Amino acid sequence: MGVRIHPTAVVDPAARLGDGVTVGAYTVIEAGVAIGADCEIGPFCRFASGASVGDRNRFESHCSIGAPPQDLKFAGEATRLEIGNDNWVREFVTLHRGTPGGGGLTRIGDKNLFMAYAHVAHDCRVGSHTIFANSGTLAGHVEVGDFATIGALSAVHQFTRVGQHAFLGGFTGANKDCLPFMSTVGNRPAKCYGPNVIGLERKGFSEDRRAALKQAWRLLHNPRLNTTQALAAIREELGGQPDVASLLDFIAGSKRGVILG
Repeated sequence: MGVRIHPTAVVDPAARLGDGVTVGAYTVIEAGVAIGADCEIGPFCRFASGASVGDRNRFESHCSIGAPPQDLKFAGEATRLEIGNDNWVREFVTLHRGTPGGGGLTRIGDKNLFMAYAHVAHDCRVGSHTIFANSGTLAGHVEVGDFATIGALSAVHQFTRVGQHAFLGGFTGANKDCLPFMSTVGNRPAKCYGPNVIGLERKGFSEDRRAALKQAWRLLHNPRLNTTQALAAIREELGGQPDVASLLDFIAGSKRGVILG
């Protein structure tokens, strides 16, 4: 198919573009950028040095991909942004590369949707099949699990984790870890409201899987149990269920604490 580049675009000869790539008007692609096959790049985008993009990604207009991190400690070091395959990046999205203090890498998986004005800061790890609604924002060093949803105008604090299949409602301010499979909504403080039952059903979770997560949440939210007692009860009653085991592992691995009700 070859590569199609609009005559007003500026593509450095040291950039690598795969077969079937299209580049829109006034887009800038700097030296050292690698873009995989069959990517569609709209007008007025910038791909900065250090960005590596997989196959079949689609970038709408005015995207900023691989720009330097917004970190005062950053001194121009060579760091990276890696993007997987089949992602859809909408207007004015900003995806920043890493810092030496965070391993020098921001990584994004496959089949994610970043709606307009979404932002992924330096050294983040975003899984696959996630949805970032308009202006969903990650601070630095955030981890987002597969199939998570970041609601519109939500912000996730640095060094915080968002678990797999988690749902963050619009305008949420998350300053602690957001539990996998659960709905977390609100700002100062955000609260967890239990399993995202409708979302999990839409994603094919069986009734038994949803029931196990509901029971785990009831125990975790039982006012007669402290957190240690609740976790022990969950392990005893439901520990063999894979989704519940993932939930327990997530809580055990938390460094900032988790958001509960």
